[in-house]
Amino acid sequence: MLAAIAAGRALQRPAELRFEARSGPRMLCPNQPGARVPIYEVFAEDCYRTAAFLADAPVSRALDIGAHVGAFAVQLAALKPGVRIDCFEPSERTASYLRRNVELNGLGARIVVHQFAVAGHSGVLPFSDNGMSSCQNHVITEPTDAEAAVTMVTARAFDDLVSERGPYELIKIDCEGGEYDLVLSSAAESWASTTHVVAEYHPSAEHSFADLETHLARAGLRVVDREDSPIDRQGTAWFRRA
Repeated sequence: MLAAIAAGRALQRPAELRFEARSGPRMLCPNQPGARVPIYEVFAEDCYRTAAFLADAPVSRALDIGAHVGAFAVQLAALKPGVRIDCFEPSERTASYLRRNVELNGLGARIVVHQFAVAGHSGVLPFSDNGMSSCQNHVITEPTDAEAAVTMVTARAFDDLVSERGPYELIKIDCEGGEYDLVLSSAAESWASTTHVVAEYHPSAEHSFADLETHLARAGLRVVDREDSPIDRQGTAWFRRA
């Protein structure tokens, strides 16, 4: 009997979920853990501490690298009514939900969706994509990566992107290990107008958080807070220009 009930519930499971935050934003995502968890993290746990971090910051342009389905961008747009945001998300299915969430919240004039990866150099890169809008989809950056489903995606160099579409006062980075190539290949000049950075960092066989900290310090951005995850060498860091 229990097996039959469980099977029936499984059949009735909705393919996608819709969330509405008390503050107003609404979000759609596939009904999969890797897709819905980032929405909880942004709106329930305030994982980027967006309001507090930007309390005194006049942000007019923002860059969201690893935008996923748009939780951070939609939250930021609600907090900063004048901000315009460029969102970069290479996964085709995830980018489709990102576009839907921009439209659902009436933000088409303020948020631009780009279906590209952001990396140290422009080109075509291998990308791990499970097709279910997982927040763990990522550009494959190290030869030790063992991936079941690999596709190729177009990548834009960070320096070129900032030169063409910037400047940006705020940059958010959450790209599952791609942060090292992106940041460490960048020129200090590309960060000249940036006053705030929030970045998630991940385990790497070749790099550590100290590499990111040193490189951004040379560009004038200092760590003001850091929160380590229970997962080894993973966490979130907040940088601010002195």
